[in-house]
Amino acid sequence: MSRAPVVAAPLLTFALVACGGDSESGASGPSATGPVIDIRGTITEIATVGPDVSLGGIAIEGEEGADTRYSSAWVRISDGTRIWRRRDAALEPASELQPGMRVEVKFSSAVALSDPVQATAAEITIID
Repeated sequence: MSRAPVVAAPLLTFALVACGGDSESGASGPSATGPVIDIRGTITEIATVGPDVSLGGIAIEGEEGADTRYSSAWVRISDGTRIWRRRDAALEPASELQPGMRVEVKFSSAVALSDPVQATAAEITIID
């Protein structure tokens, strides 16, 4: 009799728990205590897939706060990621991200619990 199912089931469970998001992330909408930002901070690095190609990801460094979940993250940018610029109380579409910009990010998917955490952005809002 094969032992593969006996070994595979606990490993699969561990992998799902380690990479799983939670029900209060930006992907699922606001929590019962109000909106939560997954990370707020400064863009420290930008990676592109290749020359003349859209962004692949950004590194963000910030501080955890009452309304944020993480202090540092590697954030993947997909075709579905919406990028905004906050002007007073309004949001307007934006497209260009640069190192040094302060941003708020809501994740769209499960978070890989590495150091820093890794996830795909649903929304990126430039805050200054």
